[in-house]
Amino acid sequence: MRIHPHRSGPGVTAIRALAIVIVAGAVTSICSRESKDAGGMTSDERWLDEQLAPTASPPQREGLAAAIVIDVSGSMDGMVGGESGQNEPKIAIARRAAQDLVDQFARYAADHSGEPVLLGLYEFSERGSESDCRPIVPMGPPDRNRATAALARVRADGGTPIGSAMIVAKRELDATGLSRRHLLVVTDGENTTGVEPAQVTIAIGRRPELERPSIYFVAFDIEATRFSEVRDAGGLVLAAANAKELNDTLDTLLRGKILLEK
Repeated sequence: MRIHPHRSGPGVTAIRALAIVIVAGAVTSICSRESKDAGGMTSDERWLDEQLAPTASPPQREGLAAAIVIDVSGSMDGMVGGESGQNEPKIAIARRAAQDLVDQFARYAADHSGEPVLLGLYEFSERGSESDCRPIVPMGPPDRNRATAALARVRADGGTPIGSAMIVAKRELDATGLSRRHLLVVTDGENTTGVEPAQVTIAIGRRPELERPSIYFVAFDIEATRFSEVRDAGGLVLAAANAKELNDTLDTLLRGKILLEK
């Protein structure tokens, strides 16, 4: 039976009372999630700040440190155009691109022997009991041979916890104590688990200036507009649809942003 707005009675009154309870509960839930502490931060923002705070206070010094964070989720087994024009797995293209980055860092370090230069390669994916972000080559002086052996073992599997990987990379950069810090993410997909990368970018922007790395996103075989919130929060987002574009984009970042003369 249709209930008209002007009708009343026990049944209609009960329905209206239930609706009021539901709406009130929803409003309370939203307000609870958005409530802020004495410092003007939500509980999520406070948690992120705690995660991003340095765990130690190393001596601060001049120098260059970079954390390169590579997506190794299952979608990286997908195929795109390779350097020869034939399709090949994205993970294979990423391995070669990472090796080229190490080579460029090693050359820069050799040409600037009086300047500390540290580089860390990390992979990220969700794999059960494993950490979301794992070192391929831990932070240290660029080491071509070690990188070659380690990158050969990289495989694609699991979900895409981009934000979680950024937190780990930021902490690794903090531990160097170096003045010029860069965080580079290469990913072919949107965040699928854990904290959103845009929220991490915003939270990094709240940290003291000395702690803030420059943040770069390379959207590999995915529209760069998917990371517009990262861009709006201060990150530089670039697109690469295939192997050639990935190599060109990374080379542009290194020459134009990261490996600049101090």
